[in-house]
Amino acid sequence: MAPRLVRRVWTVWRWVCLVWVLTVFFPSPGLAGEGFSFVVMGDTRGEPFLAGGRAQAEELRRVLGERFRARFHLVFDPVTGELRRVEVAAHRGKEPATVVYRQGWPVMILRGRGSGARVVMRRAGRDWVMARVAAALQRAVRRGRGPVLVVHTGDLIIWGKQGHTLDTSPFWQALEERLLLRLPPVGAGFPLPGRFFPAVGNHETWGDRELKGLLTTLPYLRRLGFSPRRRIYSFRYRGCRFMFLDSGGYRQGRMGWWSEDPPFAAQMAQLRRWLEQAVAEGSRRVFIVYHKPSFCQAGHGALPPGHNPHPYIRPFARRLSITVLNGHVHTTEAYRVEGVRYLVLGGGGAPQVFSTHPRPGHPPELYWRGRPRVEEYNYAVIRVREQGEPEIRIHRWRPGEVSRPLGVVAWPFAPAAR
Repeated sequence: MAPRLVRRVWTVWRWVCLVWVLTVFFPSPGLAGEGFSFVVMGDTRGEPFLAGGRAQAEELRRVLGERFRARFHLVFDPVTGELRRVEVAAHRGKEPATVVYRQGWPVMILRGRGSGARVVMRRAGRDWVMARVAAALQRAVRRGRGPVLVVHTGDLIIWGKQGHTLDTSPFWQALEERLLLRLPPVGAGFPLPGRFFPAVGNHETWGDRELKGLLTTLPYLRRLGFSPRRRIYSFRYRGCRFMFLDSGGYRQGRMGWWSEDPPFAAQMAQLRRWLEQAVAEGSRRVFIVYHKPSFCQAGHGALPPGHNPHPYIRPFARRLSITVLNGHVHTTEAYRVEGVRYLVLGGGGAPQVFSTHPRPGHPPELYWRGRPRVEEYNYAVIRVREQGEPEIRIHRWRPGEVSRPLGVVAWPFAPAAR
């Protein structure tokens, strides 16, 4: 063999070996193996932070009066004077509630009184969700496979009335400390400006119309076109399109798509353009995220006709694999409607809703399937594969199931969801 040919073969062989070593031992997160995966969280908001004691009773009552708009009673520790419980009377069809406080933070909420009281929130559930999500992304970076980003369906915190910015809000600081700072940093090869991407919930704007808390905590959202006057954005990742909309807050207590930034019609026009763009660019999968659900049996229920994005999404179901991610109602539900998959997540740590309301003509609910609802904290991992629909697995903790409190269930959920 001629010396020049030997050198050429040797050079090619060295490059082949280098590529193999980099691929096997230093895979890029989200690029190793087939497809990629991401985490979905829903409704992590709690209740007001009340670090004061008996000496601050009047200020505590003022804050709680803005929150509950109902009669309530404060219970203080007889020795330290620290706030221990807030007992809220029944109001607006809701059962009486007891909020248990430790060091200013609500650690448990019960609905009802006496032996009929039921736990609807425990801070340990929120902490479990956040710790597991952060650990999943950290493992992905170390091993080169697993979830590489987090999507949140809204209601990250309770409100902005006790501080607007990251520097002044105990709620945004707690979210940063318990979750955001635990996520792996964005490396040079990662194509997105961050790893955490939320839709705007109604609680983010309560007392913070300009969304200073959200934008000081996640300033990179501006790079995706998000602003207080345009609370929608989209990005492309690994051949998939992610689209985030703003369903707004409340108007006279009625359920509806009340956003004005931009209004419903303008958002649907932009959604149509994004979907058409996804078809044109050959996106394999589409994920649409907005807070209030298109389909729901629990709590506030679903968006009404005329305020529901489903008619605008449905025409694209034949050309795209579409998954819609919602929250708001503090429970978990799943639907498949005219070729579109809908996942409602509300088990991120917010007070949970167990009651349901029959809705004539509503599509069948696929997670509980009529079974009694129980206290559950969860998050979903969605894996995008090269072929077929994305795989959805819900990781959950049910404190009431002592023998098997932890579990993972996969869509279509029916065999394992009890």
